[in-house]
Amino acid sequence: MYGGSPKILLAGAGLLLAVLAPYALYPVFLMKVLCFALFACAFNLLIGFAGLLSFGHAAFFGGAAYIAAHVVKEWGWAPEFGLIAATAVAG
Repeated sequence: MYGGSPKILLAGAGLLLAVLAPYALYPVFLMKVLCFALFACAFNLLIGFAGLLSFGHAAFFGGAAYIAAHVVKEWGWAPEFGLIAATAVAG
């Protein structure tokens, strides 16, 4: 029987999952997930540890929300296409 600690087994499973993820998942989706994870880490660092509130992060999300709402309401596009337009312009 293998006498390794659970932490080593868990780390090995996580490493294996990270290596196989681009082949099992859609790579563009994986990159977006990683970008949001980086955003969450930066936000945690700024607010949690430094106590600073960054309005730069909120500007991108607010701008994308405004673009999506404008495209859907004024141009009459479907909401799905409004979200795509907002992602393309603000992201």
